[in-house]
Amino acid sequence: MASVAYFFETHVAAPRDAAFAWWTNFTLEDHEGDRHLRGTRMNLVRSGDEWTWTDEYVALGLRTRWTFRARTEAPKREEFHAVTALGELRGTIRFEARERRTLVVEEGVFRARGLGRLLLPFLKRRLVRLLESDFREHWAEFERESSSRRPTI
Repeated sequence: MASVAYFFETHVAAPRDAAFAWWTNFTLEDHEGDRHLRGTRMNLVRSGDEWTWTDEYVALGLRTRWTFRARTEAPKREEFHAVTALGELRGTIRFEARERRTLVVEEGVFRARGLGRLLLPFLKRRLVRLLESDFREHWAEFERESSSRRPTI
């Protein structure tokens, strides 16, 4: 099966609990606005530490609908699994305390299926760049929101 693995990390200026709480505060608006991976979120449901939702994106010239399932282990990690007609994405996001900062690491594997197997050799680099842009945009948003709440001296 054709697949592509990825790994991204960033440091955020916040305690691990705060970064984890912000990341796992899933909303219907998470992919709206001026983003590389802009879409519509539907059917957001929480049951204990598990979340499910559906995202519809137009990315890489394709309209895709993804069904997500995420399981959280506060405040350390989130495991996720997403399925689309083109394949499936499995991964983890880890939150590691580093003094007054947090190291956030996302790693995963996209496994193509169906038409995705034919497209993946041509779209592999663009897919990884898109996932990385999405990861970095979310954490830049976190930094902006955090800095607007910090007291000024």
